[in-house]
Amino acid sequence: MPTYQLNINGESRSVEVSEDTPLLWVLRDHLDLVGTKYGCGIALCGSCTIHLDGIAVRSCALTLAQVEGKSITTIEGLSEDGTHP
Repeated sequence: MPTYQLNINGESRSVEVSEDTPLLWVLRDHLDLVGTKYGCGIALCGSCTIHLDGIAVRSCALTLAQVEGKSITTIEGLSEDGTHP
């Protein structure tokens, strides 16, 4: 499997997963960023929302290959000191 470098919450993170893996599962299962939730799985409910280059998007509908090289902000990265609920 290829290794991808991702910019998540201002940090460079490395993951080794298939390029068609949904970003939601990369965040939760490989990077332990569990603030982003699974809801409907079809990008309607908003539980999996993240910011991609500053735009709110649904992470369940994006593959890892689609987000490489972009800035990802999860709920864990919304406050600099980590106090965001």
